[in-house]
Amino acid sequence: MTLKDAIELLRESGISSAAGDARELFRHFDRRDTGYLLLNPELTASAECEAAVRRRAKREPLQYITGEVAFYNELYEVTPDCLIPRSDTEILVEYATKNIPEGESFCDICTGSGCIAVSTLKNTVGTTAHGIDISEGALALARRNAEKNGVSERLLLSRTDILTDKTVEFLGGTFFAVLANPPYIKEEVYNTLEPELFLEPKIALVAENGGAVFYERLVPLGLLLIKKGGFVALEIGYDQGKLLRSLAAEHGADLEILKDYSNNDRVAVLRRR
Repeated sequence: MTLKDAIELLRESGISSAAGDARELFRHFDRRDTGYLLLNPELTASAECEAAVRRRAKREPLQYITGEVAFYNELYEVTPDCLIPRSDTEILVEYATKNIPEGESFCDICTGSGCIAVSTLKNTVGTTAHGIDISEGALALARRNAEKNGVSERLLLSRTDILTDKTVEFLGGTFFAVLANPPYIKEEVYNTLEPELFLEPKIALVAENGGAVFYERLVPLGLLLIKKGGFVALEIGYDQGKLLRSLAAEHGADLEILKDYSNNDRVAVLRRR
């Protein structure tokens, strides 16, 4: 199989990013740089690379095949135990790194791969974090990512079902910030998603009550957990700004909504009045 063949196979499989994905697989598995690949479309793949291309043609996510993804300024290991970090989530991290003071602590709820906590720790001075997730597999992955990025001594990880476990409430007033990218996709929308999404953990994507159940818990909990002057920053769906405005009003919080790269609502920042 040549690079040209790989691109054509991925296109036939309905992958819009076929050329870029094929080159990434050749880069990763056959150690070829992008410039060389652009000039050599007849390059023949190794057996390992060809197997990877065929996996991608079956719509397995590229990041699960390579086992890594670049996020913010860091490189992360990813497995099917976690949601694949996406560029829109960098907006939340960017806000956190600019607004969490030196030496402060924060809580990362639904930590998954650990990308929010680890990148925030890596790009702030003297901060510490407590990451929470329901999945043992995700927590194990977050530990490895913290170690690889040199922040493991500053990150505590705990298994907690944030919707039912009330023990975390005893940490009230502990953190300067609470950060989260919770599940927020509606069940009826889930079945319309791209095939790749069905290989990511559904528990990290779909939320009950029309995608609202985590926000209904996280808004009051986050406001309880933060210190005076702190903030809660939650990634939200493009159509959930109205929900967050309602919850902010209900719980007496000031709200700012940050836009993503497509100018959609993406991060809700709440502060106690």
